[in-house]
Amino acid sequence: MSIWDDLKLVHLASQASFSRGLGYYQSKCTLNSEEVGEGIYKGQVSGSQDKIYDVVIDIYHPRKSICTCPFATGRRVICKHMVALYFSHFPEQAEAVIAEWEEQEREKEKRHQEWQAEYSAFRQQRLEEVTAYVWSLNNEQIREELIKSLMKEFDNNYPDDDEYFYEDEEDYYF
Repeated sequence: MSIWDDLKLVHLASQASFSRGLGYYQSKCTLNSEEVGEGIYKGQVSGSQDKIYDVVIDIYHPRKSICTCPFATGRRVICKHMVALYFSHFPEQAEAVIAEWEEQEREKEKRHQEWQAEYSAFRQQRLEEVTAYVWSLNNEQIREELIKSLMKEFDNNYPDDDEYFYEDEEDYYF
């Protein structure tokens, strides 16, 4: 079972609210909080520019949660302040999310390093092939190959005919 299956409120937050709320939790922006009922938590969270927002979260009925920030006021959304308050009461879930993210980042970095090594080996092989080919050519052949290569580069960088002839398509229809 993944940690994501255990998150009761924060899985409804947007990706931005979720990650920023986790950052607020890590920065200890929750100033105070208390459980005021079964699954209901109330507290204050410091936001940007040192503004303080009153937050109430209901983990069993997340859409009933409220925050006085401009993003959530009058809306049934989960904001970053609600996420921060949630994680301040469930730090083990925050730590599990952070650990999972870190593992994903390690895997991503490992795949990138494998790709980089494969690319470098392939590039070195190709360089050796090209070098051998160039050394096998005489001066006239080198000039011909250089001209072909430069013209191919020119052709690849020249604007498509679609861009040139059909900039305003409606002019071409009757």
